[in-house]
Amino acid sequence: MSNDQADTYNKRIELKYLLDECQSQQVKLWAREHLETDAYCDPQLGDSYDIHTLYLDSSELDLYYRTGVIGKTKHRIRRYGCDPGLWIETKRKKKFVVKKNRTMVIDHELHPRVTASDPKLALQNESSWCGDWFLDRIANRQLQPSVQIYYRRFARTAVIGGESMRLTIDSDLQAMASSDWRVREHDSELMSAIDNVQILELKFHNHMPYLFKELLREFPLSMTSFSKYNAAVEATRTVAFPNVSDARKSTKTVPLTRLAI
Repeated sequence: MSNDQADTYNKRIELKYLLDECQSQQVKLWAREHLETDAYCDPQLGDSYDIHTLYLDSSELDLYYRTGVIGKTKHRIRRYGCDPGLWIETKRKKKFVVKKNRTMVIDHELHPRVTASDPKLALQNESSWCGDWFLDRIANRQLQPSVQIYYRRFARTAVIGGESMRLTIDSDLQAMASSDWRVREHDSELMSAIDNVQILELKFHNHMPYLFKELLREFPLSMTSFSKYNAAVEATRTVAFPNVSDARKSTKTVPLTRLAI
């Protein structure tokens, strides 16, 4: 079976919901009762961990406006907690189905490559490197740092019948504009709060697990197309993006039809 065929039969699905504080606490209690602690959680934070993500965009903010080729795929550099490694990744989502490509790299290997005066020339001069695919996309799309986003992620997981499932809740969202290729440590004094919301995501393959069906029966939640990146740009727009125009945003909306469960 080809990779394309395999992807057809093994779809990674992510559903997103907005929660208020009360709903968040209720869902966390449910998750602790029904799911296991995620292996990536920080022992000092219990069943949570911190995420720091640098988003890349064009000078015309095509990702924000969801225009052209750039607007279809997120390019980002991510650090989990205080880990020394970084994840370079792309993520594309269409009708709840997610396609992600990612590679772990070391900061001191990534930084000189992305800050080279001519990234394409740097690719030609350097020996083969695990992140070359990402550098190539940056160069071809002329991407640059846009904003860095911080949040704390609550995470629980389970494997039932050989199928993995994962529940996450992101809270304390903060953002700052960035032209620096480094993923900085969290500093709340330099960051702006992103709305007063928490984001629940249900992640699974192909078909919704029965436990998630039970969750949605107990807590009737509405799906959302909320974008952390767009919210971050808007939270920092007065200083960093003064020319952001609501009128230029794509009028195309994400259909929030009820997923068959």
